[in-house]
Amino acid sequence: MKDRIGWGILGAGHIAGVFAADLALLPDEAELVAVGSRSKVKADEFARQHGFARSYGSYAELAADPDVDVVYIASVHSDHFESTRICLEAGKSVLIEKPITVSEARAKVLIAWARERGLFLMEALWTRTNPLIRQAADLVAAGEIGHIKHISASFGFVFDGPESHRLLDPEQAGGGVLDLGVYPVHLTELFLGEPDRVVGYGNLSRTDVDTHASALLGYFPRDGRPAATASVTCSLEANLPTRLEIFGTDGQLIIDEFIRPPELALRRGTDRDAKPEILIGQWPGGGYTFQAQEVMRCLRAGEQFSPMVPWESTLASMRTLDRWIAGVEVAQP
Repeated sequence: MKDRIGWGILGAGHIAGVFAADLALLPDEAELVAVGSRSKVKADEFARQHGFARSYGSYAELAADPDVDVVYIASVHSDHFESTRICLEAGKSVLIEKPITVSEARAKVLIAWARERGLFLMEALWTRTNPLIRQAADLVAAGEIGHIKHISASFGFVFDGPESHRLLDPEQAGGGVLDLGVYPVHLTELFLGEPDRVVGYGNLSRTDVDTHASALLGYFPRDGRPAATASVTCSLEANLPTRLEIFGTDGQLIIDEFIRPPELALRRGTDRDAKPEILIGQWPGGGYTFQAQEVMRCLRAGEQFSPMVPWESTLASMRTLDRWIAGVEVAQP
């Protein structure tokens, strides 16, 4: 694999622009080759604004560009499956914006296609590549807070946009669980693995997508680890803290604003009044460079998946999301 990886971006919306701006911070590693949109006008404007060499008015044309090594799929959730298929069939590796798709069944198909073709595929759960989150995982693995007994994670904001917006549109796989809940679920999976039990609850909007939801996750004892619990909450109706708390038998970890964490608070021992150790985190741009660099490292190494966001973690998290959504739907009066 060449030193500079050729990137294509599928989609020309907000998140595509944020990722493109961060790619531009890596000129020695990333080459901004092409952008594809269903609107040639939007693709042209995106390419001009972000410095891409070429622009296309269809996803198939983007996937066919011989200089593109990997495609970042930045379309809406409901489009991820078909767009990934187009890219994989064209022989392109893919980074798929979270969630990888709308169900575990579809995620399994995409991973199977990538495996069969020998192509790299990764869900763009960029928080899992953040150095401060990785440091937290290392601290837990080293036993710095003992055995985990409970994790609490939440992410929410008040959304007051129109019902036609993708967040509220069932045709575009809208709802808080898939859009926001994916972060708490992936974080609990990073530290505890897949839960044995999932009890979900919440409410639906007038468009029949979940707009406020919580789930209690239960973990049986395994591999020398005691039983544990986790609670995850997401909302499009309330400004919840973007907060991760990990409680162990001998300490705790707290990360506020875990999307772009400025610091990690580590408290060792069981003294509630003990002063925590503060570990500081920094990131360039919007924080997506770590994710992009991990993708490029994997491509140069010939790896099909990243150990930071492995396929089994993506599938486990997708199964948990499926069970959470099912619980919300069952809970309706």
